[in-house]
Amino acid sequence: MQRLWIAALGVMALTLTCQDDRRGRVTAPAVAQRSDTVFFLSVSDPRPAAGSTVTVTANVARRSAFKPVAGFKAHLRYDPTGLTFLRESTLPNGVRAFNPQRGHLIAAGAAAAGFEDGRLFAATFSVQNPGALHSLALDVEELNGTDFADQLPAVRRGALRVTAPNR
Repeated sequence: MQRLWIAALGVMALTLTCQDDRRGRVTAPAVAQRSDTVFFLSVSDPRPAAGSTVTVTANVARRSAFKPVAGFKAHLRYDPTGLTFLRESTLPNGVRAFNPQRGHLIAAGAAAAGFEDGRLFAATFSVQNPGALHSLALDVEELNGTDFADQLPAVRRGALRVTAPNR
């Protein structure tokens, strides 16, 4: 019984004298973090021939004041009468999951160190009608930095859409 008391006193003494570093409070990210995110789509061939393949890449612009993007969820919409999804294109870092449906695909990804080069995902399509490239539209639902900060601009749900440029 005496050993139990001595052990209990020893544990209590160690607990009281332990000096862990105090962690700072978790605060909301700065407003600027939410207002300057820039998304864009790039196409491997802006003027493809019918029967060819193109790779469409969803990108987020590099911003020196912010941490790299570490996680995202996005929808890429397209005209299924002119483009057919073939496969995910391999990119150098992170993991991604695709859920392709006729006319759109959902992509989600994560990278512990962030997507340093700004490429979130890439998808390869077969082109039946080159004009269908103008139908490409990117809706971004989630975008988080390596610091876990929400990096989406402050817009209402469904209002953030990136479309392919008209050429």
